[in-house]
Amino acid sequence: MRSRTRSVHRAPWRQRGSALMTSLIILSGLLVAAGASVYLMTAETRSTGYTAMSRRSLFCAEGGLAMARPIVAANYATWDAVLDGDPSNDPPWYPITGYLEANATGTPDFTVTLKDNDDELPPLTNDANRDNDLMVFLVSRCTRYPEHPRTVMQLVEYTAAGHTYRNQAGQGGFNTGNTN
Repeated sequence: MRSRTRSVHRAPWRQRGSALMTSLIILSGLLVAAGASVYLMTAETRSTGYTAMSRRSLFCAEGGLAMARPIVAANYATWDAVLDGDPSNDPPWYPITGYLEANATGTPDFTVTLKDNDDELPPLTNDANRDNDLMVFLVSRCTRYPEHPRTVMQLVEYTAAGHTYRNQAGQGGFNTGNTN
């Protein structure tokens, strides 16, 4: 009988050890899950920050295009000097740099350059140093966010006279007046 009593007394000690091990395993699993959750949240927050900065950089480059269009249009006669590839011939307005905020100082927010389009007709080869059709690409690069560089390109055409639109109310050629 004594042997039976001893075996009964040993069983609770063994169960206490297994309960402790089970608790440690469950606790370890919960800690790993919590750590993974924190890591994923941090990565998502970082990704959102990268996306926001990338978007700001894109808007900065587009703002450079908007500010450069009137300057380029006013100086169409010197486009060939810009495109010739010799920086010593560049006019004083080129390259176009600027700030998106008033009274800003330091490094400009954007830089806008010109690039010729393919405007030579066959059999001639393309000459990127000369404009033949009064159409050039404006290439705007945001320099405000150097860790997220964005470049935007737009084809612009110089037209000497404004457009008149048929069926547009008001004064001008070919309109039908305001007959609404």
